[in-house]
Amino acid sequence: MNASNDPRGLLEQARAAWRDGDTARAVDRWQQAATAGDPLAAYNLGVLLDEGTHMPRDPARAAIWYLQAAEAGWPDAAFNLAVLFEQGDGVEASPNEAARWFHAAAEGGNPQAMFNLGLKFDEGRGLPQDAEQAAQWYLLAAEAGEGRGAANLARLFAMGEGVERSDVSAFKWYAIAAEMGVASAARYRERVARELNADERLHAGERAQEWLAEFPRRGDA
Repeated sequence: MNASNDPRGLLEQARAAWRDGDTARAVDRWQQAATAGDPLAAYNLGVLLDEGTHMPRDPARAAIWYLQAAEAGWPDAAFNLAVLFEQGDGVEASPNEAARWFHAAAEGGNPQAMFNLGLKFDEGRGLPQDAEQAAQWYLLAAEAGEGRGAANLARLFAMGEGVERSDVSAFKWYAIAAEMGVASAARYRERVARELNADERLHAGERAQEWLAEFPRRGDA
């Protein structure tokens, strides 16, 4: 391959140009690399066109580059493409296509996609409503660091949807979600606490702290 068309070399040139503030040169090199089939370059172009910060916003063109990167196995591109389909932004709105690409991104390890896939199973938008599947994806999202997954899993435990009803487990997951920064989780945790006796609250709190103590190791796995 000619050195000037080598995606790796083009990516290095793009990074150097970006560091130097030469956006036009960086975009040119990313376009060349993406045309040569590099998924990272395609993803970067998609982000620039999607956000519209360094070039005019064009979500339709962003979707084309995201699709190229997603089909090459780039999870973050699949997630961003799913969001465009979810919102009908630059593409025709399609809950089914959104679900498809959220699933691809989730399988690739994107925590936000895991949460969104759980939400789709939870609400039955673009996928058959399935509370058990929702619970599984919320758990995976929480284990990947997505606090909203923990909060929604807590709600399923509180309501007995897709999992066996358990106020102890609901308290545990709301406590975890609160520690992960979900603003409403502490309030819901206290509501659930009213259904528990002192020993149950202590046990649930200990389970939450044990999970949180293991969380950094889960993230490194």
